[in-house]
Amino acid sequence: MYIVGISGSPKHEKSNTQYLLSKAMEAAKVELSGGDEPVETMILNISEFDIRHCTGCDSCVRKKPCPQSEHDDMPKIEEIVRRADGIIIAAPSYFTSVPGVLKDFIDRSRAMKMLDHQLKDAVFGAITYAGLRYGGQEHVVDVLNRYALGQGMIVVGAIGSPVKHGTFGSGSLQTDEGKWRSASEDELAIQGSVLLGKRVADVARLIKSAGGRK
Repeated sequence: MYIVGISGSPKHEKSNTQYLLSKAMEAAKVELSGGDEPVETMILNISEFDIRHCTGCDSCVRKKPCPQSEHDDMPKIEEIVRRADGIIIAAPSYFTSVPGVLKDFIDRSRAMKMLDHQLKDAVFGAITYAGLRYGGQEHVVDVLNRYALGQGMIVVGAIGSPVKHGTFGSGSLQTDEGKWRSASEDELAIQGSVLLGKRVADVARLIKSAGGRK
């Protein structure tokens, strides 16, 4: 079993988004431990890679390699994610959408779709974090889920208390009282991320036991 987490934050350190992603990945690994399959998890910080913009040249539509891939790190990322049983993407809300560094990855990964749906049937979950209590979190998750659907991935949500937990990891620096905190103090965001990690792991294991991704 192989679960990949992608942090879409431009920050290398002290990222609240990455903190929640790490909680989800830890939960996924615990959920899968003890089974017959070895378990591997990896977190990619997308900001640590050189990813050029998509130029709209449509080489991938013509089943040709992306010409930008000769000059950046996209082939390294593709090699990692195309063999994943589960993928969790965590992104902060930047003006109610994903940051540009993550959008470049999303745009450039079009080639993986055009070249025979290389991410199809991978189990997918989304996590987000925002500065404000109402900072566009659901819009970010919608962007991520629509991206996964376009790639042919299997989108899942967390299964927790129907009246307490959401279907994805989500929180904010701003509290209900208008004060400020970090993600490590946002208990609902942590619980939602943990539950999402478990859910991705559970569904990925079910698919693996049924023969895995084709």
